[in-house]
This record gives sequence, C-alpha cells and structure tokens, in this order.
Amino acid sequence: MASRWAVLLLGAWLVAVCGCRSVHNVRVGPNRSQTLTTGEAQKTREEAESLYNQQPRSVASVRNAVNLFEQAARTLQDDYIAQWQAAEALEFLAGNETRSDLRRQAARRGIVCARRARELNPDGVEGYYWYALNVGWLADVDRTYGVNAVGEMQTALKRAIELDERYDLAGPLRVTGVLYLRTPQPPASIGSPRKGLQLLRRAVELFPDYPENYLYLAEALHDNNRADEAKEALRKVLEAKPWPGQQFESDQWKAEALKLRAQLDKP
Repeated sequence: MASRWAVLLLGAWLVAVCGCRSVHNVRVGPNRSQTLTTGEAQKTREEAESLYNQQPRSVASVRNAVNLFEQAARTLQDDYIAQWQAAEALEFLAGNETRSDLRRQAARRGIVCARRARELNPDGVEGYYWYALNVGWLADVDRTYGVNAVGEMQTALKRAIELDERYDLAGPLRVTGVLYLRTPQPPASIGSPRKGLQLLRRAVELFPDYPENYLYLAEALHDNNRADEAKEALRKVLEAKPWPGQQFESDQWKAEALKLRAQLDKP
C-alpha cells in the first residue's frame, strides 16, 4: 500500500496544551457486522487496498475503503498488516473529514487498530507511526486529551524513528519535527524550534525530492528567523509536480505553502 500523510493541523490544540484525559482509555464498542471467513477477509483487504490507492484520493473513496479495511481487520485480528492498514486509512479520515464527530470516531478507531498492531509486532514501525498520527488528530478535535496526547505522540514517534526513520518518506522525523514546532516550550510542554529544525533538515536530507518535507522545513526555518531560507523551501513545494500516489495531498501542501508564503511576504 502506498503510504501517505495528510497535512497535520496540530496548531490549534497545541498552542495551549490542556486537558487531562488519557489516550490509554480510548476504546471502541463492539461491531455487530457479520464476521467474514479468513479467505473473504483477505479478499476484502485487497479490495480495500485497490480502492484506497485510487488517484486522486478523496474522502468519499477512503470512507468506502475504511469500511472494507475494518471488516477485514475484525476477522484478521492476529494479522499485523490488516491492523496497521486500517489505522492508516482511518488516519486519513481523522484528518480530512469535515465533521468533528466523524473525525473523532475515525481517530479513536485508528488508535485501537494501531494499538493492536503494536501488540502483534512490537518491532514494526507502522503501528507506532499510525498510532501517533491518530492520537494527534484525536487531540486536535478533542482538546481534553492535550497533555497526554503530546506524551503519547512523542514516545511512539521516538520508537518509530528508532525502528525506521525513513518510513513514509521520513514520516517519523517529519511529524516529530512538527510536534516540536507546534507545542509550547518547557516547562509547559516539549516545544523547541531548534530541535524541530534539526529533525526536518534530516527529513529533507533523506528525501530531498519530497515536497511535504520542504513544507514543514519552511515552517521550521520561519520559526527560527530564517525567512529567506524558508521562502526557498516553499518555492520547492510550489514548483513540485504532484507526488505519485498523493495527488490529493499535493494540492493540500501547495495551499499550505501559499499561506505561509503570504505570511513571509508581509512587511
């Protein structure tokens, strides 16, 4: 399955980290859908993969893919890949649905699937990575998870970097970098523009052609008072062709790049 990452909108809930609910308590109710046979579940997962990877990806098509992924995951409870694939697709909905209740539901279900993936394979990067992103979206839509969510994300992403910093085109480095950029600095939280810049430079070093890495590098450069370098990073985003398998996301990156460039152009 082609991996991808929606634009992470952590800013709103991380500006003022608040709340005391624990992500560890996130559960989802039992689903009463008819159980598939193992063979049916494998075929359903293949159908979900095909639907999820259709381009350009859309919220509507991913909703349908998620339905199939979750059907497969309910039957293939001991299948690591089935669990993290469901978590990945749910992360897309958690970040891109327009209704907050649907985003919340998707993030919670994604957390549960990713948690199961980690249980099945403690040395697999996918479970930690998609867990962290779903936690981030849950906290974005429900700020009562704020403080706990930051810690959960930091721990999971640290493990993901240890396992495979290159996963999802340097995703663990990229998301950790954004986390450092968009959280308050100590003692309130873990924020550090300097650390964020270091991690995002590393992401660009590993994948120097990937536009999303430059988008967040530009933000880090801006936060470190390097406006000219930030503009150059944004130029790479705006001039980039749509990334293969990520047409929907490429449009989002360009839109975010234009917003940040407008800020940089202000006198």
